[in-house]
Amino acid sequence: MIARLVGVEHDQTVRAVVDQLSGEHSAVDSIIEDAVRDPDRLETLRRIGSYDDVRSPALDNIATLTAEALGTRAAAVSLVYPDRQVLAGSNAPENEVPRIRPLEMSICKYTVASREALVVDDTRAHPLLHDHPAVRDGGVLAYAGVPLLDTHGNVAGTLCTWDNRPRHWSSGQVQILADLADVALRRLFPEPG
Repeated sequence: MIARLVGVEHDQTVRAVVDQLSGEHSAVDSIIEDAVRDPDRLETLRRIGSYDDVRSPALDNIATLTAEALGTRAAAVSLVYPDRQVLAGSNAPENEVPRIRPLEMSICKYTVASREALVVDDTRAHPLLHDHPAVRDGGVLAYAGVPLLDTHGNVAGTLCTWDNRPRHWSSGQVQILADLADVALRRLFPEPG
């Protein structure tokens, strides 16, 4: 919901509401918390299984392909839990990008809460992200993430990519990200057979 409010158009009224909300971190946090704690969503995560102890080589490959296709520094298949974000697959070495982070360090949680893609050319100018620790330290200055939705519409996490410099995301790049998210979903939810 929040990410939808801060869409590309940045309508003045919507922008004013978002600015007010972003000043009220408790209100934003409450919206995020409700979304990530949704029981149906948690059941989806249970069905996927745990990636807390090991990354998936197949999901690592999807993340690598994503970063290469979009020309970004990093990409990941991210699963968002009520207390943490787990990179089930990533092209970045774990000593550079920790596989497990507290939920407070997650940008993907906004995609999970909105259930829609979050595409930000310059995170420093985004009303919800400009003060995020990963933005302040310069690690995530551009971000694009699409939700990983199961067949019931529950968001397990994201396929996301980011860069340490601002950049414009074309509609074609967002489509590539969405297409690769479908590939990641097939790995997370293999067809019975």
